Amino acid sequence: MLSYRHSFHAGNHGDVLKHISQMLLIDKLKSKNKGFCYIDTHSGAGIYQLDSDEALKTKEFQQGIDCLVGKSTQNQTVSDYLSLVSSYRKFMQYPGSPEIAKSMLRPQDKLVLIELHNQEIQNLRSNMGGKNIAIHHRDGYEGLLALTPPEMQRGIVLIDPSYEVASEYQQVVDTVISAYKKWNSAIYAIWYPLIADRAAADPSFSSSNSKQGKSESMLEGLQQHPFKNLLKVELRVTKGEQAAGMYGSGMAIINAPWQFDHRVQEALVELTPLMAQNDSASFSVDWLIAE
Repeated sequence: MLSYRHSFHAGNHGDVLKHISQMLLIDKLKSKNKGFCYIDTHSGAGIYQLDSDEALKTKEFQQGIDCLVGKSTQNQTVSDYLSLVSSYRKFMQYPGSPEIAKSMLRPQDKLVLIELHNQEIQNLRSNMGGKNIAIHHRDGYEGLLALTPPEMQRGIVLIDPSYEVASEYQQVVDTVISAYKKWNSAIYAIWYPLIADRAAADPSFSSSNSKQGKSESMLEGLQQHPFKNLLKVELRVTKGEQAAGMYGSGMAIINAPWQFDHRVQEALVELTPLMAQNDSASFSVDWLIAE
């Protein structure tokens, strides 16, 4: 059993990018009355305590959500995000992607949560519950392939692995390609880290155990598949050469909906200066596969 616990990282700058992207995508699906299915392959605990031993050990939330709470914003997307998460922050909590999805979904929508970790699945079941919510204790990649396609044609899949082992980057590519063949109408949203001191990308992922350069190779692997479209969104809170470890993160969006690129870019214009660790912070929104 892998040991990764997101409680050490909840509310960091990677979560901010992931959850703003998630909210925008769900909001787009809600523009139609017909229901949709939301699948979270690596659900974690659902809700996290920022005063826990794990969160206080790393204090990553201080360089994430705490850079934003109480700040004024002119962007509606950022305002909606802050309105949602600030209500949890008052109680020293941060909502994970399952809780955010639950708060946004309607009675006609379905929530499917998958988690493998023995302790986290217990926490998830304690934190989450209600009608139209299914919780599965199983491997996220296996579960996604087993549960697709759902009865609903419309939907979104959030894939947010720990990348605890380097081979997992290739596993994401293989699983997404297989899932897309079964359910090509869904939106696939894949979070990935940007890691400092990157080594040369190796598409085979077999040259070393290092995770440096793996995200870039993962994107190259996805780009070789004939998806309808593929959008890359990245937020860098500093330059890679100025950081030790994760200096930013990205979202790879397959079947990105109309105008999502413009809306996330407008949000990042306001977010990036607030999240910046120095004047080297930046963001980018690029189509790797355009329709």
